[in-house]
Amino acid sequence: MAKTLLSFLVFLSTVSLAQDTLILLNGKTKLVAVEKSDFDFVFYKKIKKDGKLGKRKKKNLDHVFSINKKDTTLYVYQKDSLLDNFWSIGEMKSYLEGRRQARKHFKPYKNLLIGAGVGTGIAMYSLFPIKYGNKESVIYLRDTITNSVVSVRFEDYQSLTLPLPYWEIIPLGIYAYYSGTSSDEKKFKADDMGMFSDEMFLIGYQETVIDRKIYSSVGSSLASFFTTILGYMIFDPIEN
Repeated sequence: MAKTLLSFLVFLSTVSLAQDTLILLNGKTKLVAVEKSDFDFVFYKKIKKDGKLGKRKKKNLDHVFSINKKDTTLYVYQKDSLLDNFWSIGEMKSYLEGRRQARKHFKPYKNLLIGAGVGTGIAMYSLFPIKYGNKESVIYLRDTITNSVVSVRFEDYQSLTLPLPYWEIIPLGIYAYYSGTSSDEKKFKADDMGMFSDEMFLIGYQETVIDRKIYSSVGSSLASFFTTILGYMIFDPIEN
């Protein structure tokens, strides 16, 4: 690893500031202008759409797969079981391409819509649960001013909800789990469908699909839940 980093430092010292590409270990890519690096970070400026350079940033080298310059590629990632890097550079490259293709082609619109419905439904049931066992109860209180006893009648009932605090988390969690385990392989798309024959590519693609489905499901459910609760608190008239 130290030899790789030393080569990296020499590599940066011999190239001029130009458009480079950072490929990260999560499969994302960044168009940047690399300035320098030390043994822990690479320092760069992001290239904006208008071609101008943004603010100087840094990225931990532990999160970087490779740095691509015009005619040269340096692989920061190296197979090393001591660092839990069990895949070869070629295998990791296929895995990351799978993640990139999944982000490009898989859009979790279905999960967003269903999640919004689930969150709204849970919020509405939390506000207006099914009631049963209604019965009228009477309690007697003494009026301290007149020293007389007065009766107070009220309706007592039970609601059909789980007897747990924050029970709403349970159905949200069940839906998120279901979203992550349900299969959509028939809907998988890529620039080249032949890439799915590569096991590492398929693993990267599937993991990204699961991540996107869970994040979209949980995010839309929670957003809808809290929006519904907040809307009720703001707009519902208080009973007099």
